Amino acid sequence: MVKGLGVNVDTHRISGSLSKLEGELNFFQEIGFEYVEIPPAGLDVIMKGKLIPLRVQKVKELLSKYNFKYTVHAPDVVNLRRLTNPLHKKILMASIRFAGIIGAEVVVYHCGKSTDVIDYSEKQQRKAEIKALKEAATLAAENDITIGVENLPEHTVDEVIEVIDAVDHPNLKMTLDVAHLYIAANYRGWDYLEAIKKAMPYVVELHVSDTFGEARELFKDLPDFEGFRLMYGVGDLHLPIGYGEIPFSKISKIIAEDNFSGIVILEINNLAKYAEEYKDSYEKMKRYFLKVNSRKVS
Repeated sequence: MVKGLGVNVDTHRISGSLSKLEGELNFFQEIGFEYVEIPPAGLDVIMKGKLIPLRVQKVKELLSKYNFKYTVHAPDVVNLRRLTNPLHKKILMASIRFAGIIGAEVVVYHCGKSTDVIDYSEKQQRKAEIKALKEAATLAAENDITIGVENLPEHTVDEVIEVIDAVDHPNLKMTLDVAHLYIAANYRGWDYLEAIKKAMPYVVELHVSDTFGEARELFKDLPDFEGFRLMYGVGDLHLPIGYGEIPFSKISKIIAEDNFSGIVILEINNLAKYAEEYKDSYEKMKRYFLKVNSRKVS
């Protein structure tokens, strides 16, 4: 049974402003979301890998005014394969501690990306990520939290599963981003729905948004400007559900067959542009994902 439907607070939108956070929480409450995904990087609660207690307390007090349940998205830039910078691990651990303080259920971590460095092989980088995630999963368990390792457009489902299996901890699972996977599948020629089926036994949280599946690798000369990318349908656009080409009705059937019992989070990053579309996306989420609970998937 799906635990609940939620929505993300985008790091760049709030940029450290608690008043902006409060405004978004009020907006999400009016729509009816049950979960909100909180970004530590947007709240200035971590500095140089350490929690700032006074700031954390202010955030906790604000969040406690609402009936939401929470998840946390660790900073996108955290990469546990970067052995040359120990701050990546410290920031993830601080994000988990922050999540524990606000009572969050899941901490999302972007699966690491290997880099071409002279001193460390790809194998060493992968081992470093696995070792760090074992420590992080132990801390997560102490705080009654599950870490969800998220797939990026450059990852295969198998790669994320290999990391999870190698860590082998009940508090480490997967956050499946259906848009990231759609881009990767279209670019690399995978069977999108089969990849979702393979991932589902590992998934604790779904990230949903719409896009067109055009990989940025095919449009390297296109400036990184949202207007241009929208015109060409390029990259991870974080569009309202129904604006792109992701087959949500087919995904819904897979979710039902798998008896998915996790959280579904809507990720629309441009609230100013799509404020009127949030309600419609929420209604679509109920149709696609809450009907899973009654097994009335058409």
